[in-house]
Amino acid sequence: MSDTPTLGDDIRRLEEIVRRLESDELPIEDALALFEEGIGRLRTARTRLADAETRVMKVLRENSGEGGLRLEPLDD
Repeated sequence: MSDTPTLGDDIRRLEEIVRRLESDELPIEDALALFEEGIGRLRTARTRLADAETRVMKVLRENSGEGGLRLEPLDD
């Protein structure tokens, strides 16, 4: 089993970071460290989502003639 966090792991950790940052009892040094971690996890999650979108679009393009699949942007 890989030690690399999954997208789900990153999302759960981001939710935890937000909850902790919203608390009033967090020292500024800890808040900054959590903020930095959150930015890193957000970048990783966005990259994974972009990669997944690319893979989905590729599969749809490769199969567009078989069964009338349509390509539509995911950003609508």
